[in-house]
This record gives sequence, structure tokens and C-alpha cells, in this order.
Amino acid sequence: MSTRLFHFVLPSPWRAAEPSADWAPPSLAGEGFLHLSFAEQLAGTLDVHFEGQDEVWLLEVDPNGLGEDLKLEPSRGGADFPHLYRALRRDEVLGWWRLTRAADGHLAPPELSGEARRPGAPPTGPG
Repeated sequence: MSTRLFHFVLPSPWRAAEPSADWAPPSLAGEGFLHLSFAEQLAGTLDVHFEGQDEVWLLEVDPNGLGEDLKLEPSRGGADFPHLYRALRRDEVLGWWRLTRAADGHLAPPELSGEARRPGAPPTGPG
């Protein structure tokens, strides 16, 4: 199992968030945690939760320092998924990828090589 952690965001809410604030998506308020995925879970997460979206950003999250706020819990299909029981600090984002729907209508996870990702967190503010 991968030790790399990832979180998907939609560009509009990310850009609208206060640049200096921690990232707290609706799932944090509604469910009490922020959804993360391991690399091998990315395609399934895109298929289930982002159908109809033309653009999604994938953030790689630094697992160091998450401590007891990170829990592995059964979710889709009984598989353990990482859940973060607090907001994500922007300095915990190691890098990100911009995913767009392909001509065939498919939204796929990126090749996860270090060269492909943009370092740091995605920009906030007007696009």
C-alpha cells in the first residue's frame, strides 16, 4: 500500500478560500474529517465523487506531522481510506496536479512522477 496521501479539490472553492486560512472543505463540517486517498485509490475516488466535473486539482499531502489527526477507516468497498480529522494546512501540500476531462470523457489520475506536479499548494484568488 502506498504511503503517499492525496486530496482532491475543485478549483473554484480552493481559489475562493482565504489564502492564509487552512483548507476546510464541506466534508470537514459535515462529516468531521477531510477525505484523503492513497495512490491506488485515486481512480475510484475520481469516478465516484467527481463525475461531471471538467477540472479537478489533486493535492499531494505531506504525511509527516498529521499524527493522531490521521485515521485509517473503512470506506468504499470496505477498503481503508485515510481521513484527516482537522483542516489541511496549506504548508502540508507538497505539490499538485491539474486534471482535466479527456476527449473521451474520462477524468484520470495523473502519472505521479515528481516532475509532473507543481510544487507547493495551488494558487488562491481570482483565476
